[in-house]
Amino acid sequence: MKYGKLYYDQIRARVHRTNEQFSEKESLSFLRLIISLIIGLDITEVDEYITEGGDDLGSDAIYFDINDDDKRFKLYVIQAKYNKTACDKGVFTQNIEEEVINKFKNIFDFFATDTTDGVGINDRVKGKKEEYLSLLEDGYILDEILFISSNLGSGPAENVRATFERWLGLNPYRDKVKYIHFGLQNIFEKIQEIEIPNISENIRLYGRYFEYSTPDVKGLVGTITATDLIKIYERFGDKLFQQNVRYYLGENAINRKIIDSAADATRKDKFWFLNNGITIVCEDYEKTGAQSENIAVKLTNFNIVNGAQTTRSVSEAHKKSGNVDEVKILLKIFKAGQDLSEQITESTNRQNPVNARDIRSNDEIQRLIEKSLKDRGFYYQRKRNQWLNVSKDKVIDNFTLAQLYHSFYMEKPHEARNQKAKLFGDDNVYRLIFNEYTLPEKVIFLHTLYSKILTILRALKRKDALPFPTDIIDRSKFFLLFVLKLNLEKDGKDINDPTFLMDENIIKMIDEDAILELLKVISSQASQLIEEKQLNTVRVFQRKELVENIKKNL
Repeated sequence: MKYGKLYYDQIRARVHRTNEQFSEKESLSFLRLIISLIIGLDITEVDEYITEGGDDLGSDAIYFDINDDDKRFKLYVIQAKYNKTACDKGVFTQNIEEEVINKFKNIFDFFATDTTDGVGINDRVKGKKEEYLSLLEDGYILDEILFISSNLGSGPAENVRATFERWLGLNPYRDKVKYIHFGLQNIFEKIQEIEIPNISENIRLYGRYFEYSTPDVKGLVGTITATDLIKIYERFGDKLFQQNVRYYLGENAINRKIIDSAADATRKDKFWFLNNGITIVCEDYEKTGAQSENIAVKLTNFNIVNGAQTTRSVSEAHKKSGNVDEVKILLKIFKAGQDLSEQITESTNRQNPVNARDIRSNDEIQRLIEKSLKDRGFYYQRKRNQWLNVSKDKVIDNFTLAQLYHSFYMEKPHEARNQKAKLFGDDNVYRLIFNEYTLPEKVIFLHTLYSKILTILRALKRKDALPFPTDIIDRSKFFLLFVLKLNLEKDGKDINDPTFLMDENIIKMIDEDAILELLKVISSQASQLIEEKQLNTVRVFQRKELVENIKKNL
């Protein structure tokens, strides 16, 4: 690999920083990095998806991408190997062995059965199976199973891939199963997407264009070829969509139609008429010629705010057909300030459904919280990946905040994890969380407290002997906030008083011993319900009854 050493140096530096932060095995730090890159979460938030350890059936991580609005989900199974020794010797072509493929097959076989029993299978994997079965019982539809292998090499050899394809061909779920290798170059490119600064670029327009302006905004409407759009996407990747309300949604029904119309030789010349096109907002744009057609436009600090689905789908169509030369795409470019840019983003995103959190991201209360936190040195993330180049301990995500607030102040930890759609989708719930009483002191307190809890839980899970199963730990993080709230009130503390909330001594009191005591309370009540109601761990932590029993017996 031409730049293998340079790629490896960048990845190794990331792994090293992660390792310093968590004081764990380098292989685990590598896995943590891979999970965060694949599913788009911060490295501090991926612990509950890690299944790596003894008796894990070869799965290092299992993650469910759940769409509560449509009651559909995707299953991610990740296998990661930090082959540092080979890379230190300059070998960047190490293949994925057939053993990895066999591990994926083992996981599939385990999930395909209707039981969570299994000799020699650890509690974390069993817990993920319980979660999977619970989703199906609740009427959720499995859209896709993604088997993802990752190493600092070049992927599986042809014979290994052929083995997987043969197995897949005989599998009744073959239309849902996809194998992806996330190798050295993929990892490097994903890191680059996150770290790329503001994007400026010259783009070519095809044919004639139209311009319109007012004193505070100007716009241009024209056409871009699919070929030129793909080149821009290949250069900048998903960084192009930082201001979009969401990223590529995969091959859903709408996007399949986009792909088909761009790849179909009989319809590709009509793509301009059938598709909503691309909308770009930028700090400025400048035409580089005076002619009335086929000009180049210099864009400064630009983003595609509507068209992530079109861009990715056209790229997929190019991979399928090999030729999208005839495909032309409607292009709108706006030079606009921040407020108008956000209005454009919201109003133009309608070709694919937009989830409730996306729609709420520009609410006045969301912007007010962002400003109040910025004055105190914190960065409020109203949209995913809004603050990529800021220290993670200073970033407060609005979705996570909603879960924390719902658990602590609303005393509903069972809903915070299992009914997430309500937090932004149910207007009453949303307004109980985000209102004039959502003071910055409350937000910072919850963020700091939760960060401390996650750090302690990670340390506990590394211990050899604990008085309760690890799946209890994995599902207790929001319940811990709830129990802490009850204890603070029991001690006469005013949890709404800003002076109390900013008292650093309160956070210092939350140490490993304190968390262990709280976990014992949660575990005791959960175990009692498991036995009395004959429920699995997943189901127990979804029940209001667990909240009531803890409150009654604390």
